[in-house]
Amino acid sequence: MGLPVRALILGAILSVAVSMYSAFAGLKIGGVYWPSVTMAVVAMALLTLLGKTNKNEINVAQTAASAGGLLAAGLIFTIPAIWLLGFEVSLLEIFFVSLVGGLTGIMFSVPLRREMIEREKLPYPDGAATAAIIEAGDEKGVKAKLVFGMVGVGAIFSLLRDHFAFIPGLLSFDSIKASFSRLFSLGTSVSLIPFSGGYLIGPKFTAIWFLGALASNFFLIPFLVSTNAFATKFDAAGEVAAPLGIGIVVGAAIAYFVLKAVPLLRSIASDYGSLGKNSARIFGLVTIFLVAVLTAVLQLNVVVSVIAIFGAFVMAYIGARVTGEMNVDPMELFAMIVLIAAKLLFGFNAVLLVLLAAVVCISAGVAGDLLQDLKAGFILRTDPREQLYAQVVGVVAASLVMGFVLVSLNSAYVIGSADLPAPQAVALSAVVSADALSTYLIAGAVIGFVLAFIVSFFMSSITVIAFGIGVYVPIALSFPLFVGGLLRLAADKKGLTEQGRLIAAGAIAGEGFVGVVLALSGFAGTFF
Repeated sequence: MGLPVRALILGAILSVAVSMYSAFAGLKIGGVYWPSVTMAVVAMALLTLLGKTNKNEINVAQTAASAGGLLAAGLIFTIPAIWLLGFEVSLLEIFFVSLVGGLTGIMFSVPLRREMIEREKLPYPDGAATAAIIEAGDEKGVKAKLVFGMVGVGAIFSLLRDHFAFIPGLLSFDSIKASFSRLFSLGTSVSLIPFSGGYLIGPKFTAIWFLGALASNFFLIPFLVSTNAFATKFDAAGEVAAPLGIGIVVGAAIAYFVLKAVPLLRSIASDYGSLGKNSARIFGLVTIFLVAVLTAVLQLNVVVSVIAIFGAFVMAYIGARVTGEMNVDPMELFAMIVLIAAKLLFGFNAVLLVLLAAVVCISAGVAGDLLQDLKAGFILRTDPREQLYAQVVGVVAASLVMGFVLVSLNSAYVIGSADLPAPQAVALSAVVSADALSTYLIAGAVIGFVLAFIVSFFMSSITVIAFGIGVYVPIALSFPLFVGGLLRLAADKKGLTEQGRLIAAGAIAGEGFVGVVLALSGFAGTFF
């Protein structure tokens, strides 16, 4: 049986689309959801229209398509920090970082299929859900109609707000001139993305995020202003709440790595022990190639490039395993850990630190995504080699466009502004910047570290990171996310979870894709 060329071509096109809307949505809400289920529905609809398809062809197409989402996530969590620090990054650097990170994630996760999926049978919930969607089919196209219908709604909404300016981008106490806005902040971004994102993330995480926002905007900042410690709430937010919240994220990330990742390091050798001679030889050759690319493009010392690839290898393994157990890939936390370690050990300049963090982040994200897809393939009996080729195609396709997407988004909306808050990149830039090592950041790191250890006894320490993000991002983002989480809670109780999931994913895709197209059109206009 030959390669499913039609599925690979469709998957490449969809990977580009997914990377575009995921970049926009992720910068807006600080997270990217697993796109496998949505892409399974889309691929199923399109391949059915083309005729004579089957479950495995659909699965190969969605494998390629979903790769773009996690590759975009790795970039948006890291690369914008370079602009926030006042430096520049080239399109070529973004391309090679994307390619190296993506290929590293693929190479280091493929050997894990036998151990994590076949032997240990880790759940990989989104992979299993993808298989169930493909297995069940889509009689009368009900699922596809939900997704494509909401893509249209999201697209129209984005055009009305961003192109025709018929809809405001923000509603808040400040915009309606409320008297108590001197002390308190509350509002919402006028966007389908955070409401939909909150639905997909779920009620627990969004509630803890919103708790952090309430603590910051209704207690800490009003107290600082009312006691005349700061003249305005904006001063208090910038000088205290922001570094404190970022510190909580950093401290919780370190604690999470110690609690969850370090114990997994002992499993690495045994899980890769089944590599045969031929596979090991290919493994080695690809590693040498990736080291050479990093050395040439980033102008690193060869030893440092080897260390960077090794770091990406370790984080890809951890990302793959944590994804299987928890359905969450805390890739940005792994990037932050590597960045802190590199800064302490080598003292790189800011741009190199962020680029190395991007390689690690992408590697961990793509590894988690591929294992989700391989789980679906295992259930559907798809040839894993075809899925491997599909993942490579998806990574290459998305890598070719992501530099243009990021540069255009930064030009059109300014990454780090109220339009695209980019919470992870903001935190990363604060860690890189020597000036950000304030008393409040250090205090926040201690608080986050201690809280994460305490919380780990009864829930995942990742929740502390959600609290920290809520402390420093605008409450206009936290509020609609929380509402979206409440909508998910209601949908779960009424048995409408999957329908709501497809509606939310479609809305994100429509609004996000149009947002990027508008930005790209403006970017292209500067050359013509």
